[in-house]
Amino acid sequence: MSETSICTIGDSTCDNFYMLDENQASLMCRLKHQECEILFKYGEKIPVNDIQRSFGGSALNTAIGFSRLNLKTSIFSVLGNDEEGDRVKNFLDESSVETGNIVRDGKTNQAAIILYQGERTIFSYHELRDYSRLKIAEAQWLYFASASGGSDKYMKDAIARNRGSKIAFNPGSWQLANFDKFTEIIASCDVLILNKNEANMVLQNEGKIIKQLEKMLKIGIEVPVITDGANGAYCVERGRVLHMGPYAAKSIDPTGAGDAFASGFVSGLAHGISIEESMKWGMVNSGHVVEKIGANSALLKYEEMEEEARNASVLKASEL
Repeated sequence: MSETSICTIGDSTCDNFYMLDENQASLMCRLKHQECEILFKYGEKIPVNDIQRSFGGSALNTAIGFSRLNLKTSIFSVLGNDEEGDRVKNFLDESSVETGNIVRDGKTNQAAIILYQGERTIFSYHELRDYSRLKIAEAQWLYFASASGGSDKYMKDAIARNRGSKIAFNPGSWQLANFDKFTEIIASCDVLILNKNEANMVLQNEGKIIKQLEKMLKIGIEVPVITDGANGAYCVERGRVLHMGPYAAKSIDPTGAGDAFASGFVSGLAHGISIEESMKWGMVNSGHVVEKIGANSALLKYEEMEEEARNASVLKASEL
């Protein structure tokens, strides 16, 4: 087993999934726009087909992914000082993630996730956090996940304390909305992962992925990555822009697909395999996760990943 160490840093949540009855809602999509709205009757009791509970949040999801892919994984997160927080911590312990650096305070973050026609809509509650209480230990890799206000300060401190570490960053909504606060941090990152909508938000050049990747390189990112859902992912390696299509899957719940890709991709890099093969790990991981409900239940173990990636001959990177 690899002794490569990685810390995931960010928020964790309790996820509550509601499978909406097909006859209880409808979609309205605007002509010539990709934006769609889910509609159901206001003031009514809406029946659901099923309810499931699990645990999520980008820091937790990627920690599970890294641990299953044979990285020595620890998580730095603030959990509520409540029963939900106990459940999250127990789940992480059972998943062989080191939890000794978790801080307990306030309420545990919650998410209500509506599943309808293969897509998810998320209602989220995030408790205000004092991230200064997180004291980041040394590790060969630091993976910064979604976190809210004040996360820029602890990220700067963590990078300063771990000068020899590789840095990967997959920002969340607050971090993207305050992207200017992370200029210095981003320049220190080895890997920056954005999805297409996020890249459009912070890098401009809307829809021009090659230009966005070039801008990420100019910022100082060694390995820039942009994911684009069913269109696959894009990455730069030694001046070459690579594209890899998705791993064929029937999407039941896309929650956690991005985290699954990120944990597969970064794990590949941490294990020393090529960028192209790491992209394949990310795609295979993501393809498995969307086929089940929950953000991390279908994340692959190391031996499973090796076999799946070896047999996934359709996954080949093409140069743009």
